[in-house]
Amino acid sequence: MRNIEMQNTDYWNREGTKKTFTHPINVEWLSDLTTTTTILDLGCGYGRIVKDLNQLGFSNIVGLDPSTSMIMRACEENPGPKYVTDPNELGNDLFDLVMCFALFTSCPTIREQSDLVSLINQHTHRHSLLYISDYNTEDNPHYRERYEQRKRNTFGCFQSSTAVFRHHIPDHFSVLFEDWSKIKERTFDSRTMNGSEIVVHQYLFRKGNR
Repeated sequence: MRNIEMQNTDYWNREGTKKTFTHPINVEWLSDLTTTTTILDLGCGYGRIVKDLNQLGFSNIVGLDPSTSMIMRACEENPGPKYVTDPNELGNDLFDLVMCFALFTSCPTIREQSDLVSLINQHTHRHSLLYISDYNTEDNPHYRERYEQRKRNTFGCFQSSTAVFRHHIPDHFSVLFEDWSKIKERTFDSRTMNGSEIVVHQYLFRKGNR
């Protein structure tokens, strides 16, 4: 597996490393899992979700993020789990659960998202779970003017500071993960890492035919 080449890596190595992330875990969605569940926090940032998972009793966690600055912060603020910047360091490991919190919004291009899907498929087994927390364009009509920037020639892509982010049209993730089954979905009011009001959309998928 080649390294994930993210368009916004420079942003996360500089300005982004000072941000505070806000997406919460829905504990009920993980209630049937045992504490020995193997978890990959993909796009782990500074390890905030890793910390939350540890507090829930999970201990077999790997955090992966291509930003070296984010991983350095994770090791300082949330030490303990294994943190890596290179997907090759995952070896042949297969995970029971993959967490992608505000990851796809930070990876706006087709190639980035395709690479992420390939990585997730490579490191999961038949009945693995995928927990995505991201943004839906229909949930956030107040972003319409930003969506019309159409950065990367895509509705929903917009510039914020030095980075380009993407909010996704409905069913985007069902199409992206065509070999997975969506089993849960929810929305809730929240705030972005810059403090703006926003609606978060979360999905839980299970690997396998629909």
